[in-house]
Amino acid sequence: MASQVSKKVRPKPRKSISNQPSRDALSGPPTPSKTTDMTYLEGTIGYAIKRAQIAVFQDIYRSFDEHRVTAVEFSVLAVVADNPGINQADLALALDVERPRMVPIINKLEQRGLAVRATFIDDGRVRLIHLTKPGHQLLAILKERFAKHQARMLERLDMDDAAKILKILWKLVPEASS
Repeated sequence: MASQVSKKVRPKPRKSISNQPSRDALSGPPTPSKTTDMTYLEGTIGYAIKRAQIAVFQDIYRSFDEHRVTAVEFSVLAVVADNPGINQADLALALDVERPRMVPIINKLEQRGLAVRATFIDDGRVRLIHLTKPGHQLLAILKERFAKHQARMLERLDMDDAAKILKILWKLVPEASS
């Protein structure tokens, strides 16, 4: 019986049909052209929240960029600072992050010397998280930057609008409205 030899063939790169740059070349999320009718989506809550979230997170990333911290990492630092010794499961639950996703986030903070995990004496499977001194110091800097970010976002709204929007948004979260 003759053995079959499979030949690896690389597909030829596809030529771009348009003169538009690739998505990778664009900075920020793609935006529709002025001629794209967005009437339906712009009238929906979900789309408005998504676009607002993109704008808010872009500003957060610019604020934290120098320190190489993401919004999620900032949230972890803030919650751990307010709850020293919180375990990973409770931290994941509080931030509504899947437990397996929390491990690499904490690993990164630990590798950077910003947090440490200690084993719970009564149950070796439980890891308690604490910020280190550098973690507390960086969090203080990030909180200052976050306050400036918050002020920039609130400048876009008047104070009555900001308070109303925050109150209304929390009504959309089932746990918060009950």
